[in-house]
Amino acid sequence: MLLTFAIPIALITLFAFAFGGAGSDDTETKISMQVSDLDNTQASQDALLLLDSLKNARIIPSLLTQAQEKIKKGEEACVLVIHKGFADSLAMGKELPLELQYDAARSIEVGLLQQSLIPTVATMPFNLGDPRMMMGNRFDRMVGNADTAVKSDIHRKSDNLFNALSIGISKNTNKSSNVASDFFGGEIKMSSIVADKKDNNLGLIQAVAGTAVMMLLFSVVGIGMGILDEKQEGTLKRLLYAPLNPIQILLGKMLSANIISIFQLIIMFLFASLVFGLDIFSHLSGLIITIIATAFACSAFGVFLAYFARTRQQVQGLSTLIILVMSAIGGSMIPVIFMPEIMQKIAVLSVNYWSIQSFYDLFWRNIPITEWNYISRVLILLLIGIVLNVLAIVMFKRNVLKTA
Repeated sequence: MLLTFAIPIALITLFAFAFGGAGSDDTETKISMQVSDLDNTQASQDALLLLDSLKNARIIPSLLTQAQEKIKKGEEACVLVIHKGFADSLAMGKELPLELQYDAARSIEVGLLQQSLIPTVATMPFNLGDPRMMMGNRFDRMVGNADTAVKSDIHRKSDNLFNALSIGISKNTNKSSNVASDFFGGEIKMSSIVADKKDNNLGLIQAVAGTAVMMLLFSVVGIGMGILDEKQEGTLKRLLYAPLNPIQILLGKMLSANIISIFQLIIMFLFASLVFGLDIFSHLSGLIITIIATAFACSAFGVFLAYFARTRQQVQGLSTLIILVMSAIGGSMIPVIFMPEIMQKIAVLSVNYWSIQSFYDLFWRNIPITEWNYISRVLILLLIGIVLNVLAIVMFKRNVLKTA
C-alpha cells in the first residue's frame, strides 16, 4: 500500500508545492531582498517605500556589512545598495548609484527580482522628485556652453519628450521603462559577492552531495535491517544465548553502519574528484569532519528506522516513503534555494538539509571550518545522531528483543 499509493501521492504533493503548482499566493512567492541605504536622505527613504511596493519582493533594511555577511553564509540571496549621492543624482538626472550585490549560486532568485526591480528603478525619476527638472538638467549638461536660444529650444523639446514618456508609462509601464532607463540611466550595477568563478561547480556540488546523502540513507537502513533478518532466521536468538549484553549486539550494528557510511561517502567524493574534477583536497579537513558527522547522523537515522517496525516488510515500505520525502524537502532532489519559502522552512527537519548545506559551506561558499555557521551545522548533525541512536536503543529493546 505504501509503495503503490502513499509514496507517489507524497511526492506529487511535495513537487507541486516546490514548483509552485499548489498553495501559491502573494506571500509565498515573495523573495527577500536586503536593502542598505548609504545615502540616508529623504529621497532614498522614498525609494525604499517605492521598492516595498514590489509584489514579489520582501524588503529587509540592513546594514551593508551585515547584509554582505549573510550573503556569504548563504542566508540571503542579495542586497540592493543605495550609495551616497542618490538624492543628488536623482535631482540632476544622473545615473542612479544603485548596486545589487548577490550570490551567484542563487542567480535564479536574483533574476526573478530583477524582472520587477529594473522597471521600478527606471521609473523612479517619474515617481520621485521633479522629472521635468531632471530632464532639463541632463540636457543642459549635454549641450554645455550653447547660447540661450538653443537651450530654450532644447528645453521645449525635452518637455515634449517628457509628455511622451509620461503617456507611455501610463499606458504600458514595461515598454516605457526601457525608454526611461535609456534616458535616465536606470540600470543597476551587478556585483557578485559569492562569485560563480570558483574551484568547484555549483551543479556538481549539488549532484554529489544530494545524491550521496540520499543513497546513504537507503544503505544504512539496509544495514539496520540485517538484524531483523537474523531475528527471522534464528541467528539473533543464538547470539542472545552467548555471553554478550544485547546492547552490544546493537552497538556492533551501529559501529558497522558508521564505518560503511564513512567509506561510502569517501568513495563517492573520490569518484566525483577523479571523474568530474571536484576539488576535494583544498577542503580536505572540512570534508573529513562533514563526512564523519553526516555518516553518524545518517547511520543513526537508518538504524532507528530499521528498528521502528517489527518486520522487514514493514521497514521496507516505511523507510522508502520517509527517505524519499525527506530527500525531496531536504534538497537532495531539488536545491532548497529553488523552493518556496514555506518549504525552505520545512527543510530544516531533514538530515539531508544540514548535510548538504555543510558541503555547500565548504565547496561553494568557502567558509572556514572555524566559522560558527559551519560549526553549527556539524553540531546539529551530531545532535541528530545522538538523539536517534538513543531512540534506536529503545526501539531495539521494544520491537526486536521482546519478540526475538
